[in-house]
Amino acid sequence: MKLSFEVGDTEKHQIHFAWNQLIGTVRIKVDGELIKKDVTLMSPINWSGSPVPSSDEKWNLIDSGFEVQLVDRWQFEVGDREKHEVRIEKERAKLVAGFRPQKYRVFVDGSLINEYEGY
Repeated sequence: MKLSFEVGDTEKHQIHFAWNQLIGTVRIKVDGELIKKDVTLMSPINWSGSPVPSSDEKWNLIDSGFEVQLVDRWQFEVGDREKHEVRIEKERAKLVAGFRPQKYRVFVDGSLINEYEGY
């Protein structure tokens, strides 16, 4: 999935986000400069040893104590004179997520500016 969007009124910045679902890599560029590169081979799984309540962002695997993180977040600030807080969220499906489209949300200064769905 590749997303591009512009942030700022007088001081404009071009943001590029690329997620490779097959190999689990993310790249974020601001004005052509790479600011974030991550590799996620598996979704974060937490073991609590006891059942935990499920939420919109976590999924408790049948009260087994395993918890799968469903939302990944990348947050950063852009701008010098006109600063903006940018947050990109990727939400995976609970089951067979690797074969299903994922939801992406883009927030600027805490406000949702766009939603996407895809691979």
